[in-house]
Amino acid sequence: MCCVVSARRDAAAERERAMTGPPNRQVLADGTVLTMNVRRELLADAAIVVKGPLIAYVGPASHVRAEPGDVRVDCRGLLLMPGLVNAHTHTAMGIYRGLAEDRPRAGWAPARYALPHLEHAQPEDYYHGALVGAVEMLMNGVTTIADRGGFMDVIAEALHASGIRAVVAHTLHDVNRPLELDRARGVLARWGTDPHARVHAGLGPHAPDTCSDALLGQVRTLARETGARIFIHCAQSHPELEAVRARGYAGAVHCLNRNGLLGPDVVAAHCLYLEPDEIALLARTGTWVAHCPASNAKIEARTAPVAAMRRAGVGLALGTDWAPTNNAMDLFDEMKVAGLLGKVAADDAAALPVPHLLGMATIDGARALGLGGVIGSLEPGKRADIVALAMDELHLHPWHDAPANLVYAAKGRDVRHVWVDGRQLVRDRRPIHVDPAALLEETARIWRRLGAGPP
Repeated sequence: MCCVVSARRDAAAERERAMTGPPNRQVLADGTVLTMNVRRELLADAAIVVKGPLIAYVGPASHVRAEPGDVRVDCRGLLLMPGLVNAHTHTAMGIYRGLAEDRPRAGWAPARYALPHLEHAQPEDYYHGALVGAVEMLMNGVTTIADRGGFMDVIAEALHASGIRAVVAHTLHDVNRPLELDRARGVLARWGTDPHARVHAGLGPHAPDTCSDALLGQVRTLARETGARIFIHCAQSHPELEAVRARGYAGAVHCLNRNGLLGPDVVAAHCLYLEPDEIALLARTGTWVAHCPASNAKIEARTAPVAAMRRAGVGLALGTDWAPTNNAMDLFDEMKVAGLLGKVAADDAAALPVPHLLGMATIDGARALGLGGVIGSLEPGKRADIVALAMDELHLHPWHDAPANLVYAAKGRDVRHVWVDGRQLVRDRRPIHVDPAALLEETARIWRRLGAGPP
């Protein structure tokens, strides 16, 4: 596997050089800009000036004076907004899309999340899956992800090569499974925990039922030592609740609390099965929740009590989870699903208003990942993670309410251009730095080797 990673790292370096943005200013001119700043300003006939990886100016296009060497991008008819933040996903599993359909809840246990042919996958398959998944999300306007899983030492290299921004965490568990703490430490050593790095590392204990109390405590100690954020599944199934109750806890959140794994540096994914006192505990400790409505509906036929969490003051971000249970890695769709399911679950058509849903996918998602000062809004000094959507599609007209259109009408296919750290990665709906046809060909080759034949 070391040879594979070394070869892939060399390829990543080539892509990095190929993606290097122009040395001069980029002026994204004459578009409509949704800033997602504290005032949620929507600016018409506006411009964004990008210098290197940073945003230097956001405001009226008429105030921008041309400089020699400027690279001007005509954004007429486009809406510019912050890149979307996917707060919980497993990018490499995109190659298993369509292999987890219509299972009952019991179909996910005890060998939960088992997928056909998974046992035959090689490290290079995970690399390819991560590259494909990252490019898919970039084309859908997702510029930042929190990714956790096995083989993260390989997957992280692919994410770096893709150009996406990522917080990566190698999965840890020790209940009826081998503990891979050295591997997790290796990911931390390789990528560090600096939130300003485009790819950096966190810690990924799997869940309260698959991690012993001792391991959960060890994770908290390691987080203090390294400054890593913690990403964990929580309260996602009845078997999980049964396991933690057998250990003497009233619920999954209580288990995390007793072992020091609640707090503003923790992102708990799913949180489907919560009691009111657990919601209050999440709010009191400042713990973030990554809400994955499509995946939750597909696996558990349930949605998290997000309206109750919002009323209690719990910080909420949005995630797609993985392609086998989503199946489209489209955060625009996820905003709509979150809004509609949230209203139904709360029996309240006013639950989860549009500004809140849009925030979950942008600035609140950034804050959940510890990146609120880095990305999530279009403001001078922040990283230039920018998405440009076509405004002239029929399904988006008229533009009476831009945020509502983005939440309930827009799709990932409406994305035209994408920048991360000031580097344009998608132009006119095509990735610049990779060949989609080659990605599809490699996916087919993997499935032939796994014995399934081409899709």
